[in-house]
Amino acid sequence: MKIFNLLVGGAPENLPDNLNDFEGDWIGVDRGALKLIEMGLIPEVAVGDFDSVNDQEFKEIEANAKQVIKLDPVKDDTDTESGLKYALDHDPRAHIRVLGISGGRLDHLLANVLMVLQDRFRMFAEQIELIDRQNNIRFFNSGKHTVDKLEGFKYLSFIPLTQIDVLTLDDEKYELHNAMVSNARAYVSNEFIDSKATVYLSNGLVAVIQSKD
Repeated sequence: MKIFNLLVGGAPENLPDNLNDFEGDWIGVDRGALKLIEMGLIPEVAVGDFDSVNDQEFKEIEANAKQVIKLDPVKDDTDTESGLKYALDHDPRAHIRVLGISGGRLDHLLANVLMVLQDRFRMFAEQIELIDRQNNIRFFNSGKHTVDKLEGFKYLSFIPLTQIDVLTLDDEKYELHNAMVSNARAYVSNEFIDSKATVYLSNGLVAVIQSKD
């Protein structure tokens, strides 16, 4: 399976420690491209309007990235959406990790979480994973899904992003049976009781977050 890692412009202190161990191709989104280069990770492509870097930093990106796609700053898509679109255009079956999502502007964080609701990305939602030092977010469409516990992550939260007619959590610490969710809401601070947990939703889309303090 093809893997793309998108590094966006969140706070560096919120990034996982082991980025050099991540398999797959790197896509640097705006200032994320500069961060990759500083860590010795060469982006397959750098994409963005690059309004968060100065002229000298942009020259460094141009000199090191294998490809640079500079966008007009007056645009409809966010830089992250453009990076995600690039990855899916190159391999619609790829697994895509988005890193650097937090620690900066709240509107950017929400845009990154909610972009899976867009029609063009919705069918790929289960292939997209959002990651920072304390959180891992996956998305699931209708059906019964297994969630594998990540080492070191204590909490398990379920965030319905749409109406869900039937939502069931039957093997977590706090169970939920046949719940009807009419609006987006958060079921937070649940926990695994084994190495796996399951979630069933009859329709809609749910974000599943594993987190740690």
